[in-house]
Amino acid sequence: MKTNDNQSKRIYDKITKQWYEIPEDQYREYYRWRTALRKRMQYRGECFCPRSKWCLCDGNCLDCEFHNNTTVSLDDPLPDGEGTLADDIPDGAPLIEEVLS
Repeated sequence: MKTNDNQSKRIYDKITKQWYEIPEDQYREYYRWRTALRKRMQYRGECFCPRSKWCLCDGNCLDCEFHNNTTVSLDDPLPDGEGTLADDIPDGAPLIEEVLS
């Protein structure tokens, strides 16, 4: 019968830039969580991590070099330079209360 001496797996820590060996059952749980998070972020268009770098994924997407920041701030100026997205723009259309009454 074959003996599996290599029962531990390795994960990479980006902060310390070291590989750590952990038991296989913990690795499997971590791998499932990390893969689900990466796929969710890729579906949303927020992650474009190449397959060759998946082993370096630690689930900290906001600090990742492959994170695509697509959020829009209400303080960003409008394209014409007149105000921001948070400004109220007057509209000449009648109010809904006036239309219903």
